[in-house]
Amino acid sequence: MIELFPRQQEAIKLLSRYSDVEQLLYGGAAGGAKSFLGCYWQISRRLKYPGTRGLIGRAKLDTLKKTTLNTFFEVCKLIGERPLRAGIEYEYNQQSNIIKFYNGSEIVLKDLFYYPSDPDFDSLGSLEITDYFIDEASQVTQKAVNVVSSRVRYKLREFDLKPKGLLTCNPSKGWLYSEFYDRHMKGKLPNDLVFLPALPHDNPHLPESYYQTLSRLPENLRKRLRDGDWNYDDSKDALFKFDDCARM
Repeated sequence: MIELFPRQQEAIKLLSRYSDVEQLLYGGAAGGAKSFLGCYWQISRRLKYPGTRGLIGRAKLDTLKKTTLNTFFEVCKLIGERPLRAGIEYEYNQQSNIIKFYNGSEIVLKDLFYYPSDPDFDSLGSLEITDYFIDEASQVTQKAVNVVSSRVRYKLREFDLKPKGLLTCNPSKGWLYSEFYDRHMKGKLPNDLVFLPALPHDNPHLPESYYQTLSRLPENLRKRLRDGDWNYDDSKDALFKFDDCARM
């Protein structure tokens, strides 16, 4: 049985059908159980709303299969009163990259890397989804996320649902900085977008030895992965601070 820690519980509440939030950025440091939360949310939604379709995406499908998908299998073993069993409660097709549940729901696994041969992400085709989880969203372009978001319409009316998307990340200086973090810090995020920081000490299941490992990292990495500092490259001897350059 899974017991979410407080920060995860807050994220799930923001992603509920009763919330006006349409897109949540969760994370901002290592060890915040970001992938675990995303997989838990996707599985919970598929079990609660039969016949719906979710998407789990990452920049590269191969990486997704080696990382996020393993977390998915781990969550399946822990969720509910008894484990979800492969081949019984769900089936994973390695050729189609689709996970099908016993109640007709499914999760589509997607490669969201920007390929010059498909600049408009036409590979997503006529895909219709109910919601989505994009892991390590800083490795994915904003356009990819926007295209995925535009596909959220499947069975929303049937279950009286609102569009929902979960993004996870570590601090980065890409589009997530300007679209989420900077606007969050300035109090200018619209009500349908939320940034929810999650740090290593928010996760009570994380061994103290892991925190110590993060503490031994070089300064920039330590600030980024342990402290969740989005301005991790603004060292004391830098000629220009990132925020100053961003305003130029």
